[in-house]
This record gives sequence, C-alpha cells and structure tokens, in this order.
Amino acid sequence: MNVSGRGFWFPPTVLQPAADDDRAVREEIFGPVVAILPFDTEEEVIARANDTIYGLAGSIWTTDGARAMRVARALEIGALAINSYTAVRVGTPFGGFKQSGIGRELGADAADAYTELKNVFFAT
Repeated sequence: MNVSGRGFWFPPTVLQPAADDDRAVREEIFGPVVAILPFDTEEEVIARANDTIYGLAGSIWTTDGARAMRVARALEIGALAINSYTAVRVGTPFGGFKQSGIGRELGADAADAYTELKNVFFAT
C-alpha cells in the first residue's frame, strides 16, 4: 500500500483471533481492518455484536436466508448488508444506532436530520 500525506495509515489488516475486550473490537475503526471473533451459536453472536455503544454498520455472511433475516432483525445496527460489504445506497437511509451518529443521511429520511417538528395549536 502506497499512502502519502498526514495521518495514520494501515494496509488491509485481519486481526485474528481477537477477544471481546480488545480495543479493535470495542471501538469503531474507519479503515480496512477486521477483527475475527469465532462463535458457536446464533444467540451468542447477536449478544456479542449488540454489546457495544456503537451500531453504525455491519454485514452478515451466510447461505441461510432465514438465519440472515433473524440475525438482521436482532442486531442493533443502522445499516446492515447481507452477503455484501456495503448497505449504502443513494435512495436508502444511512446512519447508525446508539452512539454511531445522529439521524439519517441519504434517502427520503435525510430531511428529518435537518428538521425539528413542532405542533402549534391556535384557537380562534
């Protein structure tokens, strides 16, 4: 990887095996870094994935469509892809849950991020 300019740069990196309390697992990393955490059950992986203050984006990789939908419903993630690395599309809302952002970008929901709803009742 040939990177220039100021900043801290990592080449695509796989951290394996990682532990639940590793910094790379507990914090959001905006870069080509993935932490591998093996799991035994669907329930275990859902609990571990939701045990965070973040919830921006994620992906599920499986050949079992029913499992993919069960896990997708259970995950506290704002943008989720199944068998893909990205769920961002211009026409769909993008944003996180918990401490991963405020509101939604893109799609019809984007205007809500810039809108404050107020009800005014005027008796005449």
